[in-house]
Amino acid sequence: MIGARIKPDLEERMKELAARERRTVSDWIRCRLEDAVAAAQADQHHSEAA
Repeated sequence: MIGARIKPDLEERMKELAARERRTVSDWIRCRLEDAVAAAQADQHHSEAA
């Protein structure tokens, strides 16, 4: 399991976003991390192809 510390002001904003999307903060962070990993992998594949 991955742990992360978040600045208090960012944590509050993330809680608001998660509430709007009806997800927990952990779910919201996991989705953002998955998006970031997918983008990094796509960028890596693009760089390797060049």
